[in-house]
Amino acid sequence: MDKNNNDAFRLVSDKERDFFLKEIKEIDWKYWLNRPYTVFMATLFWEGVREEVFKRNGFENLSPDNNLYQFPDLYHDSNFLKKGEKYFDEYFKNHKMADLSEDLEKLHKRNILEFKKLIIDNSKTIPEKTKMFSDLMQDYIPSIWIITSLEDYFNKRIAVEIPKYIEGDYSKFVGDISLPNKKNVYVLMLDEIKAGVSDEEIVKKYGWMKSRDGFTDFYTKEEIEEIRKGIKEQETHNVDIPDGLLELSGELKELNYFRTSRTDKFYEFFGVARPLMKEIAKFIGVGFKELAHYDINSIILEQPKKYSKDFSYGLIGNRYTISNEKIINFSEHDNTEVKGRTAFKGLVRGVARIVTHPDDIGKVQEGDILVAQMTFPSFISAMQKAVAFVTDEGSITCHAAIIAREMRKACIVGTKNGTKILKDGDLVEVDAERGVVTILERSK
Repeated sequence: MDKNNNDAFRLVSDKERDFFLKEIKEIDWKYWLNRPYTVFMATLFWEGVREEVFKRNGFENLSPDNNLYQFPDLYHDSNFLKKGEKYFDEYFKNHKMADLSEDLEKLHKRNILEFKKLIIDNSKTIPEKTKMFSDLMQDYIPSIWIITSLEDYFNKRIAVEIPKYIEGDYSKFVGDISLPNKKNVYVLMLDEIKAGVSDEEIVKKYGWMKSRDGFTDFYTKEEIEEIRKGIKEQETHNVDIPDGLLELSGELKELNYFRTSRTDKFYEFFGVARPLMKEIAKFIGVGFKELAHYDINSIILEQPKKYSKDFSYGLIGNRYTISNEKIINFSEHDNTEVKGRTAFKGLVRGVARIVTHPDDIGKVQEGDILVAQMTFPSFISAMQKAVAFVTDEGSITCHAAIIAREMRKACIVGTKNGTKILKDGDLVEVDAERGVVTILERSK
């Protein structure tokens, strides 16, 4: 990284920080997601949202430009979603969802090979390897970032095309015609477990799936054994799809596969990179998990800097700042109701359990309401116990919606702020007939 080039991705200096903060506060920020990122993840991840990275990965003029993160809340510039709407309206005139999946697959295979060469290259220093690791990771970010815009595009198509053939509530129909034909990594793992592959081999091949931040422990043999015990045969869905919806159905199937595939590949790369991350921690003289609190770019510059867990991060173009305090104090509202979209109907009451990390799934007990930003395959054991799911993100074709229909459990998705308003231990009513979650009694 060029220490003197003002166009390079860089931490703003103390001298320009006040003016930079003034710029950040003038942006029209919209609350987006709840994400318990580490400093290491954030400084690695958001370098990948630059225009330069989007452009080299085929997404010119689609980068977010500006970002604000105040643990654990992520905000986006109000112009971001408008850019995505315009971009994909043009993109799908000449492309299919399969093009995105295939491009990502090629990138992943290339990056794994490049990294394996890097890890054994003794001619490079740890800071040099760290920079190359960062560069490789950045190329996954555009595929991760575009999912909201993709869902917006297909939700518009669903709203226009489905009512031509299906009357009334079509959410279950859309879910059934959206089940992917391709198998994601979790399904492949379950196939191998059912085929009798040993716990040791499963851990070796798929252990990384539990770690969604690069630092969480991998699956253990005991955890794989629990998954093995909980495996149930899923019902098959034979759906009569009108000819006029066959093309849309194929695109939705590919969208659902892509949604999981993009994060699978990102976190698999993180898993493969763990040996280097341990070397980086040793190089700066800290324990592996303490590395999570360091700005990766400060390590590349050989000036390691640590921040608190409750950090804030602001980005404008190529410039960023990190603070141990909030950059902007947004007003809080004591709402007692959360609204979203019904993915599977039902009316249940239970205790809310906020699950923002794989380490949280153990607190979900039989009869609880699982509340998450979004659900992942690693959440399945908790979803089996819960009576309903509530998510910040997603639409009627997302992972939580698909699993809810398979398990026949009430599910509300796309609440935006469920994990922000609901508190762990709240007694809530999930009315998935109306898409409303009501707090009946606050936890003490």
